[in-house]
Amino acid sequence: MKKSKLGTYPKYKTHYTNEINVENEGEVAIIAGWITVLRDKGKIIFIKIRDGEGIAQIVLKQDEVSEELWGQAKKLTIESSISVGGKIVADERSMTGAELKPEQITIHTISKPLPIDLSAKKTETLIDTIFEHRELSIRRPEAIAVFKIKSQIAKAVREFYTSNNFYEIFTPYILGASTEGGAEMFPVDYFGEKGVLAQSCQFYKQAAIHSHEKVFGIIPSWRAEKSRTPKHVVEFHQIETEIAFGNDETIMEVQEQLIHHVVKYVVENCKGELKELGREDLIVPSLPLKRIPFEEAKKMGRELVEKNGGIEPEGDLSTPAETLLSKTHTEPFFITNFPTELRGMYYETTIENEKITRSLDLIAPEGIGELSSGGVRVNDADRLINRIKAKNMDPKDFDWYVGMFRYGGVPHAGFGLGLERLTRWITGVFHIREAIMFPRTPDLWKP
Repeated sequence: MKKSKLGTYPKYKTHYTNEINVENEGEVAIIAGWITVLRDKGKIIFIKIRDGEGIAQIVLKQDEVSEELWGQAKKLTIESSISVGGKIVADERSMTGAELKPEQITIHTISKPLPIDLSAKKTETLIDTIFEHRELSIRRPEAIAVFKIKSQIAKAVREFYTSNNFYEIFTPYILGASTEGGAEMFPVDYFGEKGVLAQSCQFYKQAAIHSHEKVFGIIPSWRAEKSRTPKHVVEFHQIETEIAFGNDETIMEVQEQLIHHVVKYVVENCKGELKELGREDLIVPSLPLKRIPFEEAKKMGRELVEKNGGIEPEGDLSTPAETLLSKTHTEPFFITNFPTELRGMYYETTIENEKITRSLDLIAPEGIGELSSGGVRVNDADRLINRIKAKNMDPKDFDWYVGMFRYGGVPHAGFGLGLERLTRWITGVFHIREAIMFPRTPDLWKP
């Protein structure tokens, strides 16, 4: 009996489906999982079993198996959970060069008829049903591929940062006041006091660089915005980064190296999942990524909007313009130097012009749009107070945040990159909620 790193499984499982191969020919094995395909041809039954590592096919022939085993097989339904034991034998017809010759079946649960077809291709009419039964639809091949890739993205992110001497931090989710203002927040009753769910760990990662210098975290965030666009949800994760003694060029270099590493890692390690999603042609970005100043991007966006029959408003780069600009690129790119009026109070301005910040957004191609936002921070307490007042906020609400810069504040910069937005781009799913196992939107908060 084969031992796994977690111990011996004498009853339920000794092998994963991807271990039913010619290298293990002759071994006695037990695989366990869920029936994803079941074809009863009369005297032959074909069963495909899904586990966490893949799919294996089991073939039962009535004249070759016991009456008891055949009777067990006839009871099975799609998504029933079973263990199958037998011997691994060579089979040239199999993609792995071997198959499991079944000798016993243990039935864990006979599945009831499913309310949704897990094998159906995603359509506009199916999409709402998918999220209505999300506890089941995460078993769909497309969803499995998305979340395996998302897991590998998170793994690659941590690998990148730890190999570059960043420290992972874990910041609070419940706050006593606004973290940075702007977006709506979810209120929390904190033992009779008013609290909110964190919409950002901005202030906390800025505090952390004074003890650890270079920090990152994959941090959950909540924003009570009623946006119903394909790139907005109310609960998501940010890949947060902050660097002491860093500047705008520093964080652009970190981001482009991070993106290059993550995409390369996924391309090399998720070939099957990318194929399932039709993303085999995903390109590893070449470095350095393009930098476009805000005013130039604004002009380009305006021209694209007008070319498509729209009207581009003054001020910020509108979502339609950003989307069209994104569609003209095949690789991510930066938009730099946003106007002060469009950025938070903690962004530093350029030496030449107080109306322009040393901030930037990373934009994904293919119409995905903004992946991250960041920049150089104000590190002088008095300047920060003036910026807070200029944003019509009360400095008293930010006492501890402002105060920490009076105790050895340093030049620093950082950014927050959306994990789900990154996953959306890499996997090619249309809506960001497809990149979240159990998404939360203004219209969707259960299961």
